Amino acid sequence: TFPARLWQLVNSPRVRSVRWNPRAQGLLVDRALFERELLSAGGAAGAGGDVAAAAPGVFKATNFGSFVRQLNLYGFHKTPALAGAGAATLSGSAGPLLHFCSPYFRRDRPELLVHLKRMTRANKERLAAGLEVRSRRPSRFQ
Repeated sequence: TFPARLWQLVNSPRVRSVRWNPRAQGLLVDRALFERELLSAGGAAGAGGDVAAAAPGVFKATNFGSFVRQLNLYGFHKTPALAGAGAATLSGSAGPLLHFCSPYFRRDRPELLVHLKRMTRANKERLAAGLEVRSRRPSRFQ
């Protein structure tokens, strides 16, 4: 599922465009680098093959807006840049970093991933009715 793939990417030393924020409670995404590394058809090959080995075709999305939409569907929220935390000056950054958070996406808490559920129309209706939201069976990463 999307959360498991995202977890794998953010913890991979081969992927430079997605990393934990300094508090390990959110994601920092370098949009330009992310597009080159993980979204463009030739981006992985241009990165020396490291990303190709780490994340071949990791997302179905081909543009950054689709990736952000997936984050939003799984309950991530874009937050302002971290004041004083050095988020905009992390080494290797090609540009400004975007910060996304979810209460169920923490570096030291992989067991929380099972709570990240895609907010489809059916799931929203179930929540509104006070019912439990169903999800796929956990993958081997969860």
